[in-house]
Amino acid sequence: MSTENAVTRADLNRAFWRYFWSFQISWNYERMQALGFCYAIEPVLRRLNPDPADYSTALKRHLQFFNTSPFIGGPLVLGAAVAMEEAGAKSSAHSLKVALMGPLAGVGDTITFALYNSIIFTIGASWALQGSIFGPIFTAVMVLVPYFAVRRWQFVWAYQQGSKLAARLATGALTRLTEGATVLGLIVLGGFIPSIVKIVTTLTYRQQVDVQGTSTVQEIKVQEQLDAVLPFLLPVLVTAGTYLLIKKFRLKLVWIISIVAAIGLLLGWLGWFAPALPEVPK
Repeated sequence: MSTENAVTRADLNRAFWRYFWSFQISWNYERMQALGFCYAIEPVLRRLNPDPADYSTALKRHLQFFNTSPFIGGPLVLGAAVAMEEAGAKSSAHSLKVALMGPLAGVGDTITFALYNSIIFTIGASWALQGSIFGPIFTAVMVLVPYFAVRRWQFVWAYQQGSKLAARLATGALTRLTEGATVLGLIVLGGFIPSIVKIVTTLTYRQQVDVQGTSTVQEIKVQEQLDAVLPFLLPVLVTAGTYLLIKKFRLKLVWIISIVAAIGLLLGWLGWFAPALPEVPK
């Protein structure tokens, strides 16, 4: 390869910024992210293929079906594909895309949506519900800044790794990373249940007791007994019931929301449950 046809830093920057700004814009049901990927890598293909026929062939090669996580996975594949195109391993660049897009899609979606987004948006929503403007500011910053930094790092690192990327990711690390991210996400989100799901019971249990030979009626508040034994039991049960509807009965979210809303309205109207216990007048 002649020096004048070598990939420059400007070509790499153009490829990354095209990916960053427009990768998902041309998403379609036929080839999904293929057009976005081809548009991103096009500056590199133009530099490496001065002959129009070779350039056209390279474009067609990268217009094949492609779909993976745009946040964690896509930049890795793009950076590695650029490196392999530059090294002259054109068929290997296509094979790398096919081999990695599926596993990285699962890992990327789990880390991004099941773990990171859930934690960040839950923290932001919790502050927002308390009336703090820091909630939406925190969410915006923690989404925009890390999303850019992580994608940029992936692209640069994968370009430096080149063909070694597939070998590094094929050691079972992807599976372990996905499982670990899922467990961590469930643990962290579970800790937010009491602060987000507001439900207590207003039921009172009455019983006859003898106090120094005098029969009297004793009132026992059910919620106080629950708080003494298992605090936040009701929010956990509501969350577990909703999860059961999703996993076992596989209901659509709109039906689950409708069921929870209907039950909440009914129990609230009956006066059995409320978001908080009424304050005792002093």
